[in-house]
Amino acid sequence: MSEVKSVPADYGRSRLTTRTRWRATRRGRRDGRAGVGPEQYARQLERGLRMALEDLRSRFVTRHAAHIDRVHAESARIVTEYDHRREDVPAALARFGGWVSQWRTEVTACQQRGLALAACADQELAHYEAAHTRARARARRRAERRAARPARARGGRPAEPPGVPVPPGPPEWDTAGTALAAPDETWTGAPDWMLDDALVRRALHILEQRIGPAAAAAGRGERGTR
Repeated sequence: MSEVKSVPADYGRSRLTTRTRWRATRRGRRDGRAGVGPEQYARQLERGLRMALEDLRSRFVTRHAAHIDRVHAESARIVTEYDHRREDVPAALARFGGWVSQWRTEVTACQQRGLALAACADQELAHYEAAHTRARARARRRAERRAARPARARGGRPAEPPGVPVPPGPPEWDTAGTALAAPDETWTGAPDWMLDDALVRRALHILEQRIGPAAAAAGRGERGTR
């Protein structure tokens, strides 16, 4: 059974816990002695990280559902006032900008948490690979010593008698292919989760027209009443 957790809840903010380091090191030693390549652990760790990021985003959206509902409702109001009634409602526009700004700030914090999880996964893989490499080197040295014993017993003659196999050393692996995939644009791109609705995009465009692109991108605005 895999020792990689499906959701690495025991990761710290940006570092591994002692338990995780110990678990990765133990698994690396075991796999190195058994001749198991590091690719298997890396793929398991990658699946666990992907599940953790999906769970983190899902819980975040659920926890802030009321906030995004307010943004969508205010978007509909802004579009109605500016596009249909042709009325200027600066207070409502400022309130909308404030809510968008707060949403983007919260999304950015969640993205940073996701990137911290990815950094912890990279650290866990590094601990595993270091232990795996040490165990593999020790296994190779033991195999070389076993191969040298018959020659020493025969007075140093290097040739092996027919039919006596030399114990093979552990196989070599290219650890360059064990790097974890980087988080996708959900975690590295703009903090515009849930802002891709048509009404929200239109309201953001109106906000940009009224207060300028830079301020609209930040979502700045003062809360108030119409």
